Amino acid sequence: MNPIRSMLRILGLKLLAFGPKDQYEGGQRWSPRRSYLNGFVRDMRFDADAATRWELVRKSRYFERNSAIYNRIIDVWEEYTVGPSGLRIVPASSDEEWNKRATEYWNAWQKMCDIGTRQSFGTVQSLVARSWAVDGELFILKTYGKDRPDKPAFPRIQLIETHRVQSPPDEFNAPDMIDGISIDKNGRPIFYSIKSGIGTGEKFELVEAEDVIHVFEPSRPGQYRGLPVVYPVINDLHDLDDLQILEMDAAKEAAKTTSVIHTATGEIEEEALRRARFGIGGTSGTSGGSAQERSQYYEDVFEGRVKVLRPDDKYEQFQSSRPSVVTQAYWDYLTSKVCAGIGISKLLVFPWSMQGTVTRADLDVQSAFFRSRSSVLISAFTQIYEFVMWHGTKSDRTLADPPADWRKINVRPPRSVNVDVGRNSSAMIAEYEAGFRTLEGICGELGDDWREVLYQRGIERAAAKKIEKALGLDEGELIQAALEAIKSRRLETPEPARQ
Repeated sequence: MNPIRSMLRILGLKLLAFGPKDQYEGGQRWSPRRSYLNGFVRDMRFDADAATRWELVRKSRYFERNSAIYNRIIDVWEEYTVGPSGLRIVPASSDEEWNKRATEYWNAWQKMCDIGTRQSFGTVQSLVARSWAVDGELFILKTYGKDRPDKPAFPRIQLIETHRVQSPPDEFNAPDMIDGISIDKNGRPIFYSIKSGIGTGEKFELVEAEDVIHVFEPSRPGQYRGLPVVYPVINDLHDLDDLQILEMDAAKEAAKTTSVIHTATGEIEEEALRRARFGIGGTSGTSGGSAQERSQYYEDVFEGRVKVLRPDDKYEQFQSSRPSVVTQAYWDYLTSKVCAGIGISKLLVFPWSMQGTVTRADLDVQSAFFRSRSSVLISAFTQIYEFVMWHGTKSDRTLADPPADWRKINVRPPRSVNVDVGRNSSAMIAEYEAGFRTLEGICGELGDDWREVLYQRGIERAAAKKIEKALGLDEGELIQAALEAIKSRRLETPEPARQ
């Protein structure tokens, strides 16, 4: 074979080896054009072990206490997952009379639901939602209050924070104990290890899993503990906090410098250094001689503060331009990134004017997001309802002999995020008249019980009818006049301009 042709063939094979390949570029372990990603493929229990999870919780709690942005995000989370008064649970069994009695019993229990009898169930719901977001999880212990003589104890709940559930030191590496949760051979939790006390007085108690409600939302199969919602962007939040501190330090330093003097030589003269060294004239840097006299002379003439400079000296007022426009833009980018990483729209954290259709689309996405998060809480609160009402059927005569479907309830997420309440209300009314929606569904979104709405409307109409008859008014005239007054009041209030 021709030696030149043979050499070209070998060279071609080598070029082919380093040339384009039929492969997934992202599947290459390393590339000279990109940084190495420090990650492994393994079970979730090893990716988020106790030490990693504790560090994430520590940082999340710090920023919830000290970051206005993160605190606002958690407020929005709390507001739209449980609402201002908590999720409303309404009994919905096939027996309407039993539902009424169950509602009275449930409402009475909600007033003092926790073991310390200090919080209402609405407040507890807010604590659950907030702790879930900040810590990534919360444990609810189903327990009972103090025993009373000859009377049964009332059912109560106790909130357990994430750091109180941990493996005992002697069982930290036990194969059936995963970060404070004891599991069986199928991976099902059977006990939770709950720590009480502090320091030398701490002790661990194994609580049966059926008595514990674990509020968290796993992101991977085989995940036993929750992670704070900020975990994907916690370093970005940290960077944002550091940048603000550094820029503030620079701004404070710049504020101390008000004036700058440029000398002809660019340095302090030897004569001035000598005066400062020996403190001639009782002051630093001046002999107390003619320079002061000249300054005093001009101040007397011009009636103001006058500084007399040496020949060729140049005076400038110092001005600071920090933070720069570029830095502010980067702050805004990091803020947007933090909001996106958590799943909260930046529009809810920092409201600003946007085009109407874009805003509606953004808020519609948020509504779906919060409904998904509310479903996790609904599942937990449903277990609480069943625990309380089961006790009621055993101890309260009015709830004896419950229907077979006594566990059935209606729970609706809080009112959706929206930009146009009137438009949405009109749409709901049209859907109701067309038969596509029910009164129970509409009232549920508003946090009301449809039975109470109908009953209240009946009371109002009966009272109006009685007054109309006494005053000789036409039937329906009083309510119609009230509605017209409300409409006129609404028309007098100008609506905000839309963009």
